[in-house]
Amino acid sequence: MKGQYISPELNLKAFNCAHCHVYSHQAWYFLRSSQEANGYGYQHEDRRFRVSYCERCGKSTIWHGELIIYPQTSIVEPPNKDLPEDIINDYEEAALVLGTSPRSAAALLRLAIQKLCKVLGEPGKDINTDIKNLVAKGLPSKVQEALAVFGL
Repeated sequence: MKGQYISPELNLKAFNCAHCHVYSHQAWYFLRSSQEANGYGYQHEDRRFRVSYCERCGKSTIWHGELIIYPQTSIVEPPNKDLPEDIINDYEEAALVLGTSPRSAAALLRLAIQKLCKVLGEPGKDINTDIKNLVAKGLPSKVQEALAVFGL
């Protein structure tokens, strides 16, 4: 699995952890609570909530149905470590708000792409022109097509 990112998915036996981002085996449990009533203790198992436990970092991820509700994170691949720090920050912020505001995430990714175009030698003023120039310099046209799907 080296180099491949496997998104967290309900009941999957192994995936890249939402906490440590490392591919690891996950143990699954239902969320349980315990109460004491009239001197008797009992446990209640809530089947609406699941918990996956990462055997690598020892942290738990809480699921409601098929959605991760803790930690507040996104199940996207981590950014490429070769990117400049400010672009990594934009990418990570976009990933964090994706579930709450996809439009905000798209705006942050657009900003990150504009910054990347500038790093790659383009003026950074018109993202469409910059991408067109990068394709003329050898960037695969599939990248331009993929960005066009998102309105870039």
